This record gives sequence, structure tokens and C-alpha cells, in this order.
Amino acid sequence: MIIINFFRDLILYIKYKFKENGFEIGFFCENNYILNYLDPYIRKKINKKKLILIISFEEIFNEFNDKVVVYTFKTNFFRELLFLTLKLKYLYSSTPDINNTIFKKTKFSNCKYIYIQHSPVSLNLIYRESAFDNFDAIQTISKFQNNEINEIIKTRNLKLKVFKSKYRFIEKNINTINKSKKIDLLIAPSWNTGFYKLNCHKILHQHLVKNFINYKLRPHPMSFKKNEITIDEINNLEIKLDRSELINLNHFDFLISDWSGIFIEFALINKRKSFLINTPKKEGNKTYEKYINKPIEITKRELFGKVFDVENLDNLIEELIKQKKDIKSKDHELIKFIDENFY
Repeated sequence: MIIINFFRDLILYIKYKFKENGFEIGFFCENNYILNYLDPYIRKKINKKKLILIISFEEIFNEFNDKVVVYTFKTNFFRELLFLTLKLKYLYSSTPDINNTIFKKTKFSNCKYIYIQHSPVSLNLIYRESAFDNFDAIQTISKFQNNEINEIIKTRNLKLKVFKSKYRFIEKNINTINKSKKIDLLIAPSWNTGFYKLNCHKILHQHLVKNFINYKLRPHPMSFKKNEITIDEINNLEIKLDRSELINLNHFDFLISDWSGIFIEFALINKRKSFLINTPKKEGNKTYEKYINKPIEITKRELFGKVFDVENLDNLIEELIKQKKDIKSKDHELIKFIDENFY
């Protein structure tokens, strides 16, 4: 398989080189998960003059027109070679750490690298301290992110342009018409938080089945990649999986999470708090506490969610049942905060 993928990528790379002069703008869509967030920006850049390049590491669902060309490389050798030899004016990415991984800046053009947010969470907590050092520009979608990145720029002496923008992923969800029947609950934890090791999924499943609450579990893609949980384990527990490539948070009345940025997205879309479990939080940057600007998912955790310790999941279910009886209620304090702090 390795040899087959190598020669497949070789042929694909040669095909790209014959077409490369037709591209000015590119998007690095590492996988279908990231495509969720870059999709609105790809559509906005489509025009009749130039092709749009999409670079991916997995087969993605290309629902664009013939002006968008997808190249999916399977081997790290050709992935890195492609990045190093790109001839573009602009490359947009929601994958950080450029130049620290096989995702590297080109040696063959003066390409500008622009970072698009795929989460409303802190830029200090879950990303490595040098995650944005080698980008030319970065999007911020809230006052929190804007203050953080400006402090990072000053602290690390970076030449990085910042631009404020709406979170297009949220707009897409809000504007998507949901024709199917709503599901009571989505469980969507982050990865590397101990959620599965602590058996949160099993405990919740027992309570939810007992109380006839319809739900689906949506593990983070990295939870599968890091073997925190497997599809077979989930199926053996008879837990329903949400495996949709393009998540629509309009489809669910309630959300249970831990430290995933999805709890902020849920609030932005549904104007409702989530149920948050205090698993150990994921810290991509161990030095985040040195910054003056503190992570929104810590400082505003109780504004965005009702918080429960792992040993109190039965209380979480009781609160969920109570809120089901008042499904139309909105949190006006939360709505006010969103209006004042998100672009």
C-alpha cells in the first residue's frame, strides 16, 4: 500500500505541476472536519478567471464547481514537497504550526499564509505557543481572540497582521434549514481530556436510556486517531453515532461537552447554555497562564454552560430533564455577552 500511494502521489504531483500556473489562491483543508470551517471562504473566492486549489490529506466532499480543484496526497513525502514548491499568492489554512510540521512555507513564491479560525476558543490555551509565528495574517472572531493575538504578537515580536471577521461557520449553521426531526441531545467532547477513560460516555448512556432521552455521540476526530475510543466500542454499547461530515448544531436541542469549543458554537447558534463536564482540560500551551488575557473557555465557562464534576453526572441528567420542559427559554445574559463580544 505504501508503494502504491507513493506512485499515486507522484503522478498526482506531476499533474499539479502542469496546472500550477492556473492557481493564485489555495486552501489547505487537511480533512472533512476542517472543510466545515473553510467552506464559506472557498465559495467566496470562486471566480471565473482563476482556479481555486484545495490541498487535502483525505478524500473530501467536493460540492463546488469546476473552478475548484482538489488534490489529495496520501504520503508525507509528497505532502511536504507540494507545500515547499507551491506557487501561489495566498494560502488559507485552519491548521496551525506552519513550519513546525510537514506543513511548511513554500520556497518558490512569495505566498502569503492566512489563518482562518476553526474554533472560538482561546488562542493561548489549546495551541502551542509558536502556533501562529509563521503566518502572515490571522483572523479573529471575538474580542477575546483579538486581545489574545495582539498580546502574542507583542510578547513574541511577530510581524503578523490581524483582521476581525464574523465566524462564517456559525452563519452557515444558522442559515441551514433543518428539515428532519430534531434530536434531544448531542454529546461532543474534546480529545485528550480523559472523557472516555473516565467512562463518561458509559455513565451518560445509562442515564439517558433510562430517561428515554434521544441522543447521539460525536467524538472528536482526534479521539479516533489517538485510539481514545473506537467505533466498535461505541457500537457494542449501542450508542448512536453522529458521523455527519458537516455538523449542523440546529439539529439538536441540547449539548453535553467538556472542553471542546463546540459549547461556544452551540451558544452562538442556539442562544442556550450547554452542559459541561469538568474533565481534565486540554493544555496545548503549558505557559498560557503568563498571558494577561485569559482563555474564554475558562473565564466564561459558567456563562456558556452549566458545569458538573464527573462524579455528579446524575445531577447533570436531572438538570437536562428539567430544561427539556422549558425548551423555548433563552438566556438573555448569554445573548447580551455574545452580541457585545463576537463580531
